[in-house]
Amino acid sequence: MEHHAGVTDELDFVLAADRNLLGSYGRLVAHNATGTVRTFGGVMAFTTGLPLILFNGCLVVERAGAEDLDRALEWLGGLGFRYRIAIREAFAGDLRATVIGRGLVEVARLDPAMILHPIPPIPPLPNGVSVRPVVSDADLDEYHGVFIAAGLPPEVAERMLPTAFATDPDVRLFTAYLDGRAVGTSVAVRTGDIAGVYAVGTLPEARRRGVGTAATWAAVGAATDWGCEMVVLQATASGFPVYEAMGFRTVVRYVAFESPRLTDKP
Repeated sequence: MEHHAGVTDELDFVLAADRNLLGSYGRLVAHNATGTVRTFGGVMAFTTGLPLILFNGCLVVERAGAEDLDRALEWLGGLGFRYRIAIREAFAGDLRATVIGRGLVEVARLDPAMILHPIPPIPPLPNGVSVRPVVSDADLDEYHGVFIAAGLPPEVAERMLPTAFATDPDVRLFTAYLDGRAVGTSVAVRTGDIAGVYAVGTLPEARRRGVGTAATWAAVGAATDWGCEMVVLQATASGFPVYEAMGFRTVVRYVAFESPRLTDKP
């Protein structure tokens, strides 16, 4: 597929970002024994059954009715977990009142979806940094160990990205090392000819050493190995300048809302 400048191509990039986001969460839920996906019209709602806000929520990437979103939020509200929803910016205006009416709080910053296309050559690693794919049970234990070191309980870390997910042929996990110590992670998820980069993180004491960038490039390398035509990701505020420097550019933004902390509820 060739891409030239124009509205049609930009729409293709937006749809690619949406498709990978939906497919990645769907695959994560499918490999989690306590996961469920529910569809309410144009709203995809999901839970992994884990007490992590980013692992429960709903996605709205097409025009959806307020009634459908309200039913999704009612279902999510009954699960007992905090959750987060993301609505493509173009559709958020008509749905904002419904979300706020359910007690959710709008996140101040829009979540940008970024595209890397064409995929460039992978640069060399910084000194002292290495990245390895997760290919064995021992590798997966070390990968989970990064999340445990960041403060997650071991049982949550192990359930968050279980063996079934790690061994899916459309998924690759990577652990990044600084001077031989496991300090970072990334995930690549393939949906057709698109690969998405997720779960990029570095332990605080290892930041600003190129670890997160190296972990991201490893996931981009998986896209190249798969023969994918483009790579997508959703950028955090801290990650945005890093991804921009790598060549990613924003193609669409999502308006995010979060449910209040359980202790904050009346």
